[in-house]
Amino acid sequence: MSDPRRRPINAGTLSMSPSEAPERWNVHAGGEGEPTVAASWGDWVRLARRILDADALSRDLEARGDAWDRGHAASGEDAVNPYR
Repeated sequence: MSDPRRRPINAGTLSMSPSEAPERWNVHAGGEGEPTVAASWGDWVRLARRILDADALSRDLEARGDAWDRGHAASGEDAVNPYR
């Protein structure tokens, strides 16, 4: 039975597959002939963590902007939302 940790991972046009070096993975964006980036699994995990952190920050700012809108809509004042 093959090692399940070495199976390719696909998410739409983005896919990851094991490299020839056991500690590295290749990321392919798009079809064949597109550039491939190879890095260790830890590098890809750190990249994913940074993406999730940036997404959380964006969602937090959006929530603050929505709360600001609701608060000022109730006050009846015309002001510019600093979060937008």
